[in-house]
Amino acid sequence: MSKGSPHFQKLKQEFIFPIIEQKLEEFRKQHPNKTILNFGIGDVVFPLNSAIVESLVQAVQEMGTTVRGYGPPTGYSFLKEALVDYEYGNYGISPHEIFISEGTKADSVNLLDLFATKCSVAITDPTYPSYLDGCILDGRTSSPTEDGLYQQITYLPCLEENGFAPLPPNHPCHIVYLCSPNNPTGIALTKEQLSTWVAYAKKHQAILIVDAAYEAFISSPNTPRSIYEIPGALEVAIELRSFSKSAGFTGLRCAYAVIPDKLYVQVHQKKMPLNTLWKQRQNIKSNGVAYPIQKAAAYSLQPHVQKELRKNIEIYLTQSKRVKEALLAAHQTCYGGIDCPYIWWKAPQELSSWEFFDKLLHQVNLLTIPGSAFGRQGEGFVRLSAFATPDTVDLALPRLSSIDFL
Repeated sequence: MSKGSPHFQKLKQEFIFPIIEQKLEEFRKQHPNKTILNFGIGDVVFPLNSAIVESLVQAVQEMGTTVRGYGPPTGYSFLKEALVDYEYGNYGISPHEIFISEGTKADSVNLLDLFATKCSVAITDPTYPSYLDGCILDGRTSSPTEDGLYQQITYLPCLEENGFAPLPPNHPCHIVYLCSPNNPTGIALTKEQLSTWVAYAKKHQAILIVDAAYEAFISSPNTPRSIYEIPGALEVAIELRSFSKSAGFTGLRCAYAVIPDKLYVQVHQKKMPLNTLWKQRQNIKSNGVAYPIQKAAAYSLQPHVQKELRKNIEIYLTQSKRVKEALLAAHQTCYGGIDCPYIWWKAPQELSSWEFFDKLLHQVNLLTIPGSAFGRQGEGFVRLSAFATPDTVDLALPRLSSIDFL
């Protein structure tokens, strides 16, 4: 009999969404007339922009008259050039340093293919779970200890006392995962904080993998939207971005990784550019993103389309501000919600994340995500997503104002 990978058995973090679905199903059976307001999902709530839909249709019609077979695994040049013209040319990035993919989630774990399994990894806590799970399935850890931690992973705590900004460890790490703005805390790293990480990476010859999927929401001063605004970042950082939240592409799937030519790893006695290795990896394992989707992504970067897309982003941020202000007025402790439409809500009365989740569901019929799903340091919090319509927020505000956990 064929043997399965042993690494799946090391996954100890609970798979949270089936648990939430089960709790929802039980609640609906008990309270069929209750309206549940969903502030848990981190997905867009507005239809795809009509101009983008038109560009998709035109691209498909084009394929009815012109053969468009297999595309380049690393992405069409027209989209890469559009991204350079839109922003990345300002940082000295060339089209061949941009790689189009089906999602930032996939890129964040697939990039591990480029590094030896003995390379040490640092991951922020709390953060998006795929970084850690990808390391586990890649065979980079042993089984977890009794407290659920993996000894081969360096955890970078994002805590109230450090403003939820991870601090560099006092020892070298080869790979560092950063997420800014952070999912789930909603906190974006400042120029000074990112500069500290670039200096750390240069000192220890580390590679930063920077998940910037929510960069379009950044509005705070002194908060870069790209790691490449920091001097020296071209020598140490990979940046991951997505059209999912900025252009509403969650159902289309299109993202990109920026891997500058100046990034190297050592293979035996040679220095190898990561850019070349990733290109080889993609040529072997990917057939690329569909032509119509890439055409629509390129079209979304047009100034008049960006102006329309910005309206949705502003709506999400406005909803986030309204929810956060309601919580603060109700004497709740919460963070984020400024540069990202996620609010990190601290549980009162020392409730656990799941206890708080249950109280919110049963007392005010509000669906959230327990913070413990995002890491050990997420315990005692829940994440609220302001990816919601104004009508949903209108219904939620009176419920938030009447919260009483005593």
